[in-house]
Amino acid sequence: MIPVTLGGAAFQMRPAYGSMRDIEARTGMTVSELLELVAAQRLKIDEAVAIIWCGCQAAGENFDSLEAVGETVFDARLTSPELRKSLSLFLLSCLWAPAAAKKKFDEEIAPLLATQEIG
Repeated sequence: MIPVTLGGAAFQMRPAYGSMRDIEARTGMTVSELLELVAAQRLKIDEAVAIIWCGCQAAGENFDSLEAVGETVFDARLTSPELRKSLSLFLLSCLWAPAAAKKKFDEEIAPLLATQEIG
C-alpha cells in the first residue's frame, strides 16, 4: 500500500491489476508513460485524479466523487513534493516488485524530485 495525503487526511493506494487496468483505461496512457509525466512535472490534474481514484478504490477507500478528489488534488497542487512522491511510488509499485520499486524510486526518481524542488 502506498500512502497519499489529501486535504489533511491519509489514504492508501493499492497497486493491483485492477487499479493499473482502470488507470490506463481512464487516461489512455500506460502506467510507464504516466510515471514519466510525474517525473517531468507534466502530469495533468485529470491524470493525477485518475491515478489516485483508481489506486484508492483498489485499497477500499471511498470518495464522494471524482470531482471531490480533483478539488483536493488541486488544493494540494500537482507540484507538491509529497503528492508527486506518492504518485511516483504508486506507479512504480504497479510496474515493479516492492523492493525493486523502492530501489528505482531511491536511485532514479527521488534525486530528480529533489533537484526540481530546488530549481
